[in-house]
Amino acid sequence: MTFPLKTALLLCLSVSAIAQQEEKPKTVTETVTVRAIEAELEAMPSTAHGVVDGGTVRRLPLSSTGSGFTDLITRTTPGVAADSNGFAHPLGEHADTSVSLDGQPMTDQLAKIFANQIDPRIIDRMDAMTGAPPAEFGDKTSLVINVVTKSGVGRPLAGEWSSEGGSFATWSQGLMLSKGGQRWGEFIAAGAAGSNRFLDTPEFRPIHARGDVESVFNRFDWNPHANDLIHWNVGYGRSAFQTPNSFDTEAKGQQQRSLLTSGNLAMGWTHVVSPEWLVQVTPFVRVQQARYLPSPDEMRDQTATLAQDRSLWNMGVRAETVYARGRQTLKAGGTLWQTRLNERFDVGLTDPLFNAVCVDGSGNAVVAAGVRDPQACAAAGYKANADFQARLLPYDLSRGGTLYHFSKTAGIAQAAVYAQEELRLGAVTLSAGLRYDVYDGLSTGKQLQPRVGIGWRVPGAKTLLRASYARLFETPYNENLIFANDAGQDAATSNPFAVYRSEPVKPGTRNQFNVGFAQPFGKYVTVDADYYWKFTHTAFDFDTLFNTPVTFSVAWEKSKIDGLALRVNLEDWHGVSGYSVMGHVRSRFFTPQVGGLIFSATPAGSVFRIDHGEEFEQTTALHYTLPKMRGHRPWVGFSWGYNSGLALPGTTPVYTDTFVLTGDEQQQMGLHCGGVYATPSQPIRNCSYALFGADRVRIPAPGTQDDDRNPVRVAPRQLVDVSVADDALWRRDRVSVGMKLSVTNLFDKVALYNFLSTFSGTHFVPPRNIQAGVTIAF
Repeated sequence: MTFPLKTALLLCLSVSAIAQQEEKPKTVTETVTVRAIEAELEAMPSTAHGVVDGGTVRRLPLSSTGSGFTDLITRTTPGVAADSNGFAHPLGEHADTSVSLDGQPMTDQLAKIFANQIDPRIIDRMDAMTGAPPAEFGDKTSLVINVVTKSGVGRPLAGEWSSEGGSFATWSQGLMLSKGGQRWGEFIAAGAAGSNRFLDTPEFRPIHARGDVESVFNRFDWNPHANDLIHWNVGYGRSAFQTPNSFDTEAKGQQQRSLLTSGNLAMGWTHVVSPEWLVQVTPFVRVQQARYLPSPDEMRDQTATLAQDRSLWNMGVRAETVYARGRQTLKAGGTLWQTRLNERFDVGLTDPLFNAVCVDGSGNAVVAAGVRDPQACAAAGYKANADFQARLLPYDLSRGGTLYHFSKTAGIAQAAVYAQEELRLGAVTLSAGLRYDVYDGLSTGKQLQPRVGIGWRVPGAKTLLRASYARLFETPYNENLIFANDAGQDAATSNPFAVYRSEPVKPGTRNQFNVGFAQPFGKYVTVDADYYWKFTHTAFDFDTLFNTPVTFSVAWEKSKIDGLALRVNLEDWHGVSGYSVMGHVRSRFFTPQVGGLIFSATPAGSVFRIDHGEEFEQTTALHYTLPKMRGHRPWVGFSWGYNSGLALPGTTPVYTDTFVLTGDEQQQMGLHCGGVYATPSQPIRNCSYALFGADRVRIPAPGTQDDDRNPVRVAPRQLVDVSVADDALWRRDRVSVGMKLSVTNLFDKVALYNFLSTFSGTHFVPPRNIQAGVTIAF
């Protein structure tokens, strides 16, 4: 809980470069830099965290186009469960992540259906904090990621061009350039990629799933004076992609698609006041726009048709001061920012059975053409549907209704101030902090948040023991927040689709406890383990609209989460290095639901396991660098991942519920009766439990299912990835050529991320993908 990594590295890259020419500033800047590095090496003894460098980023085979950043997080961070379309569930929560990009705070959604992600190629160093966060971090805190981008300070002109191609017409092109002197530096990265499997698909083989993404990032550093460092970050991204079809939606001719654009501008100023004291200021502005386009023929959209055009503007400034002297490090600062939301939607039902007016004698929904009033069902030979929602009838296109039009704007103002101190007393490090947040948006809230921690390095044993407590203030997600909150008792003036909402969801509060240890074993192996307990009042999540990329904010009364996050690092041993990250979590959410848009079944009990965590997940990655052969640098990479499967609350609670699914849905889950498997055209409508089976969904035996203790889950999966490469296959003067071959999901494992999930829909894990690439460095 002390000197931030970003400060140390920026000063190393820039301020010390000036010191080479100017003798007097040299003493000041080098002193500050050295102290910063030493402080960072000893930093956060009471908080679990792990560092990933640019070399690790380059070596990992990333399996999904456009979501390399979340791929990187889930593959290198313990306790983070992977979900479809770039979603990540850190420590039992949904996407509860803060990113600090060179000091700029970002707390919005990382999934690629919401926004264009950070390009992993621009990362010089990444620190992922999974322990209780110090007071400087707030808003979204289950996972805090500090990203330091690459810089051109003090570097001769250098560049790298890369090109890759692979399965599913996957391709990518990228260019990086850097150049700098002692007082300035320029780094730029531009890239484009595309695939016929851009989003994760509801079928193992993709249907209508093409997409592409383009991005550019520029960082400029300038030292106007010996004790000042200024940098500018400018970024732009664009992605366009189709909504993948299932066999059912493809048969109906559904052709939905999305277009996302994003822009970012931030400036960071670091001023060294004295060898012990510095000040940092970071103003920023960021914009995201998302458009969702329905099929040209709206009635071909299954269940409902939806058009969306929303934007998010985030503007603010972050300032802090750090004083480090002797055993003590003090930090104080604050952030002031505003988010402007603009949301426009057109929604209409297209399935006459979704909100049927009438049912037959067995209670099954019927079309009952021409019937719009439940009282007219008897005359047509049917019964009135007790679940019929009259407020949706005007927007039922299958019964002559029209689209529901929604267009509103809103502003959210937030402010936070904090102070924290770290005191080192021999083998013991004590940390304490206090943070105060104010939230003023569609709802309001404020919270005073104490944070305390202790770390003890056991003398003679090289063991670090730690414990911490944090009071946290959680705010609602911004994406589609107005539409999900726009409801009340008066259906005439409120969103008729928000049937669970009576008032805007309020910010939540959390108490978090962490205990852990770090222990080296010899020179090469280090183990770091952390156990956590989180108790949250007003717990947030998302639900999905009819298996589309459009999601809405959900809140539950409370949640109780506990789990283990463990990391094992292997330092270079005869050319072999690697790591293993693993986690276990119990993520229990409690009804009633207090907000959101849910169009499908909700959990019936008072407590359930949400799809945020797994009983066990792990990723083990090994890297072997062969001895240099005439200047070549060949290496082999191996990655093995195991996931026990996300919970599926509200989905097929007993095995007989699967018999009412469509044939397509049954074959997605691998349903079979004896040796007979369901197909889209031949569903299974009856089967004894003795013969019943589902390859990709784990359904408890009759009488044993429990949404809390024994829920329905996705079946476990194991995936293996391999890479072989030579970073200098050919070299002449300053030019080198490297080649790389990667295979993800080597054994073409057929597995699901989720299935008919209220919160995610249905998505398959990517099939085997073979990619070959070439890199030219100059």
